[in-house]
Order: sequence, then C-alpha cells, then structure tokens
Amino acid sequence: MNIRRGRLRDLVNLLRLERAAFGKEALSPTTFVGHLLRDRRSIFVAEDDQGNVLGYALVRLSLGWPTPKRGGITSIAVAPAHRRQGVGRALLRNAIELLQEHQVVEADLEVSVTNRAAQSLYESLGFRRARLLPSYYGANRDGLKMVLPLAPKAESPGRDGGGDGRHG
Repeated sequence: MNIRRGRLRDLVNLLRLERAAFGKEALSPTTFVGHLLRDRRSIFVAEDDQGNVLGYALVRLSLGWPTPKRGGITSIAVAPAHRRQGVGRALLRNAIELLQEHQVVEADLEVSVTNRAAQSLYESLGFRRARLLPSYYGANRDGLKMVLPLAPKAESPGRDGGGDGRHG
C-alpha cells in the first residue's frame, strides 16, 4: 500500500469510493474539488500496487490567528473490501503528521454514534470523546465530536537553513 497526496485526476475514483462508503450520505463533489484545488496537501490517498484507490482522508487546517491553530479530519473513507487491513490507520497517521507539521494544537473529527468501529480506531490513535452532537447526521442520527491534543512536530534543521527547528 502507498499513501500519497491527492491529485485532481483522482476525483472520479474518490467520488466512486465516497458513494461506496457512504451511499446517499456521500459528500458532494464540490467538497473534494475544494480540497484538491485549495491545498492538495490536505488530501491523502491510499492506493494498492496497481494504483487502485483503497481509501482517502480529507484534512482541514485553520489559519490559527488570533487563536491557536486548529484542524482536523473532514472525512475519511476506506473501500468496503479493504476495511480492517490498516488502510484507515495509515491514512489517519499521515493526517495527524500533517496537522503536527502545521503546528495544530488540537485535531477534531465527527463520527456517527453508531459507528463503533471508527470510534475504536480513533480512540486507539489517542482521540477522546468530547461531546454529543444531537441530530448531526440528520433527524435522530447523532454524531460524536472527538478530539486529539497534539504536540507540534519540530521541523528538521535542514528545512529552514539551520537552527533548532523551533519558530519564535
């Protein structure tokens, strides 16, 4: 499996995967186009050795002014035939690393209260339940906000020409 940044030419496959994963609750094509055009770093694609898309993660970054930087996972999906094979975990790890690189202090995501498998995955990576979101997914379909405190990842000294990797 390979994890890479999304490309505009991935759009058809991403939308196909989105429909397979979420059916009528799938995100709109404009959400994907927005991520792909705004900042391709904010979309991760998992693919097999033949280039077939196995999953994706959409990452959200805020500017961080005047409050600390925040961000999170807008959406993550794994093709039904490839679930429970580490694809989602690998995508989330890449997403968390990106958030750390951007000095995000807390990541968040929303998940259906009935999606126990996803909640278990998120908790295994350090997310904790923050609050109930009544009717977040429609009438009588509650969501759950989960958060992950992050320690910003120090930049390597070679990135900015030297120093200790900290920004003041």
